[in-house]
Amino acid sequence: MIAEKVNIIKEPDWKSPVLNRWLGGIVRYGTRAVYMSAFRIFLEYTKLTPEQLIEEALEDAKRDPREKTDIVKQRLIGFYNWLTTEAPNRLTGGKGLSSKLGHTYVNAVRSFYDTFGVVVKLKGRSALPKPRVANKRMRLTNMDVKRLVDHCRSPRDRAIILTMFQSGMDVSTLCDLKYGDVTDGLMKNEHPLRLNLYRPKTGVQYFTFLGRDACEAIRAYLNDLKAKGITLSPNDPLFLKEGTKALTKEGITPDLVQLLMRELAIKTGFVDKNMNGRAINPLSPHALRESFGSIMTGKGVPRTVVDFWLGHEIGEMAEAYQEAQFEDVKRMYLEREPFISINTGGELEEKLRREIDEKNRQLQSLVNGLTAENLELKQRMQKLEGALIAIQQEIQNFKYNFSTQQT
Repeated sequence: MIAEKVNIIKEPDWKSPVLNRWLGGIVRYGTRAVYMSAFRIFLEYTKLTPEQLIEEALEDAKRDPREKTDIVKQRLIGFYNWLTTEAPNRLTGGKGLSSKLGHTYVNAVRSFYDTFGVVVKLKGRSALPKPRVANKRMRLTNMDVKRLVDHCRSPRDRAIILTMFQSGMDVSTLCDLKYGDVTDGLMKNEHPLRLNLYRPKTGVQYFTFLGRDACEAIRAYLNDLKAKGITLSPNDPLFLKEGTKALTKEGITPDLVQLLMRELAIKTGFVDKNMNGRAINPLSPHALRESFGSIMTGKGVPRTVVDFWLGHEIGEMAEAYQEAQFEDVKRMYLEREPFISINTGGELEEKLRREIDEKNRQLQSLVNGLTAENLELKQRMQKLEGALIAIQQEIQNFKYNFSTQQT
């Protein structure tokens, strides 16, 4: 009988032959972690061991079609229903997880069965309900991000916010950044600063950029560390934990960045202490990443280029962006930087001033040219008038002499 309550059982032996065979085929660390969480809950739900789950699935597969119970399909459907209605929700303190997470966990368990040749298709009448977006993240403008930055309590926090927003990187990649990733670019005053990154979640090597705001914030943060007697080496984490742990150069973690965003969301008034009634913070680090992507696509950057900046898998186009089309991609970023800059007003004012000055210079040059031409024309007119007077005088003299001769 399927249980309806979660009773904590002994942690699975992840090194057992059955689980090792399944997890050994999952390369990405993040995926493996999610699958392990899902399977741990599935074991709590069924009260069976991994070996017992496989045994009952294979036994059912051997039965005559008229006697099959589709035990695996029934367990998966029941698991989904239980997840979305009865599973304890640690974030809200209530019951029921999101339908999206329910889909993720069911697919994780399906991959376990698939490893042993038990393929379950949830289609037609057995299809799970389409996941509903229950905790939509906020889409931020550059001025929204400025509000966040203005409420940060340290140079490090300001640098973290601007680095995520102006590069589009995810929080795990942010925490993996090394001091050496930005050293050369900062020393050369590179603008925009190119960041060569590797995203473990997708196994993709890619690059993105940092705008002027983020670079200035990182410089301020590094100067703050230096004032505290902390000097970073190329392989040290760029963003350190604060307090005494900074002295040991211990890097910040995704959980701490999540906490930072939660505190800022409340402090700036974007959400209340109850997250506006949502299960998760709508102003999470991922909101900065999504906002970057949304702004860039909204301002005309091709979707494949934005996906590349976000570290998504885009196939053969990635190589083209890395080499032949780098300058084009860089230009796209520079042209849209004002829309992700928290100092946009000043930058646009300066740009407008330069354009006006240039137009004034062009206009003055044109006026000077016309003035010179006008002066030259005036001089020529004066010469012509003098010549005309001389001709008229000669005509008068001719007429006088002619009349005298006639008389």
